[in-house]
Amino acid sequence: EVRDGPGEGQLADRLESAVNIVKQVFSECPSYDELVPALLKSGVAKLPETCHFVVGVPIKPMLAKPTTGVQEVLNRFSDVEFSCEYKYDGERAQVHLLEDGSVRVFSRNSEDNTGKFPDVVAFLPQCVTEGVRSVVLDCEAVAYDRAEKKILPFQVLSTRSRKTVAMEDIKVQVCLFAFDCLYLNGEMLLHQTLVERREHLKKCLKEVEGQLFLAQERTSRDVEELQTFLEDSIKDGTEGLIVKALDTTYEPSKRSLNWLKLKKDYMDGCGDSLDLVVVGGYHGKGKRTGVYGAFLLACWDEEAEEYQTICKIGTGFSEVELEKSSAVLSELVLEGPHKYYAFGEGPNATPDVWFDAKLVWEVKAADLSISPVHKAARGRVDE
Repeated sequence: EVRDGPGEGQLADRLESAVNIVKQVFSECPSYDELVPALLKSGVAKLPETCHFVVGVPIKPMLAKPTTGVQEVLNRFSDVEFSCEYKYDGERAQVHLLEDGSVRVFSRNSEDNTGKFPDVVAFLPQCVTEGVRSVVLDCEAVAYDRAEKKILPFQVLSTRSRKTVAMEDIKVQVCLFAFDCLYLNGEMLLHQTLVERREHLKKCLKEVEGQLFLAQERTSRDVEELQTFLEDSIKDGTEGLIVKALDTTYEPSKRSLNWLKLKKDYMDGCGDSLDLVVVGGYHGKGKRTGVYGAFLLACWDEEAEEYQTICKIGTGFSEVELEKSSAVLSELVLEGPHKYYAFGEGPNATPDVWFDAKLVWEVKAADLSISPVHKAARGRVDE
């Protein structure tokens, strides 16, 4: 703790400045093996010069703030030039091409997913233009039907193996949709504007059908045109749009107001609501310890005369709502599922606690997709 006194205010300012420098540098080079030696050798002031983003070491991605409609976007960006991109429904993938020709794939949480995507490792070198020695791309890896040339739902992607997999065992093909270039041929691009980074992106990549595309984007301030682009994005199987200020830099690990999410989930008029019964609960962890942190919901099938599970939900609840729901559901606990409960297998499909089907919730859904786990509408739709 720094107390007030002669000269101590200045010391506090210097400490705050040092902390901010270390935080900023670590967001661009999140490796203690790089950071600590540079700090000991050159000190805090020179840290941005001696320790920075390098290919092969993942950084935390920049994230977007949610919005509820086109008009809110226009209000927030009233004096700013901006562009809209499709928000693809897949897995965030930070793809690194190193100078030795090797490829590394990292998740949103900086986990090494290279073994999970041997197909990406194989096709990426064919998707870069001549002269590209090293590059880091911010992408979305999406399940893709190459025969029909169309995007598949996220649920299809989720059936891919989460661990190292051999090429011959891959059943779900993925396509990369690249939307940002963070590093190119030894140069860090994080401090360049989105306009400049997009130019690098377009020059360093060539689109290959079914393997890599540039994200669909449009620049306009016309309300009707943006609304049409949003509707087109939903028809094309995406989640909606990401709206980005064009003159801003890349901000690692920040959920920034310079990027706004315009998802169909958040919008009035998109989707519908379902009346579902709570049949199971999952014990809460962390801040949700002592209450149910997520719930298994089901719908009634009149012909089969059974409750069929349809989804697991755990978002959208306040702490007070969780406490009230847990109190009500504690009176409905069963020793096991009723015989007329139809449910899948696995940790997500089987709850910690089963409930008698008494509590009905109205749940808003942006759309419906075929689940590889849950049993709703089984026998009524194609597998």
